[in-house]
Amino acid sequence: MMAEQAGVPIAVPFDHGFYEALIAKRDDFLFRSSHEVPAGRGYGFHVGAGQAFRLIQTAAAQIIDTCFASADDVREHHHSGTQVALEGTQVTRLTRVWSNPPWNRPLCTCIADTVRPQANAANTREHATHGAHCNPHLWTLYTGQHPRSCYDNLRAGFAQLGYSQRAIHDNQNLFQNTALDPVTSDYLLGEGNSQAGDYIEFFAEVPLVVVISICPHGTGSIPIEDWDEGEVPVYPVRIEILDTGVTPVPWPQ
Repeated sequence: MMAEQAGVPIAVPFDHGFYEALIAKRDDFLFRSSHEVPAGRGYGFHVGAGQAFRLIQTAAAQIIDTCFASADDVREHHHSGTQVALEGTQVTRLTRVWSNPPWNRPLCTCIADTVRPQANAANTREHATHGAHCNPHLWTLYTGQHPRSCYDNLRAGFAQLGYSQRAIHDNQNLFQNTALDPVTSDYLLGEGNSQAGDYIEFFAEVPLVVVISICPHGTGSIPIEDWDEGEVPVYPVRIEILDTGVTPVPWPQ
């Protein structure tokens, strides 16, 4: 992977041969477990180092707010600042998920992404790395309401694993169709391109805690004045965990 400083590419260590060989073995991965998360709810699960996990769209385009943290110490978690600097604002095949200082290492690596972006004037595409989640504090401040939010779902998912809401951090918005306007810096939202059966898959570089929220606002492209749980279509999501039989490459590589 490459970052840039003053127009000069900066090489970040990445063993392409290791990941291409891993991807070539995907058909040999052994199915370990599956769980369907109900529409509009949260869920937390563990993934062992060297396992793969897959987030699958079961019905239609559905945003999955996703927190990644180290199972050894949840104070190490996905860090959007490092992520954007090293990988950009979206996730796809061979994108790594980076943790916060002082660790600053890959937590997992995307090894499959079946969504096919569609050309559009705003150049939006799936899997935003730089967002966060709606929460009751902002809802109450700006609207006087407290509908179910992704914060509520993430809090429930972490609680399921024995962690308090202090473990919640800025998450990735997987399957959310977005872009940043290069002129105005506005956050642009588009219609999701994913369909039933589409998935994104990650290889765990370290033991992981993964907590997801099935966003109560569906694809995220619905006008904010129409954000009502009773009116916005929201869909369940399936999680699969697989044994790869592959040991991660130690960091630093």
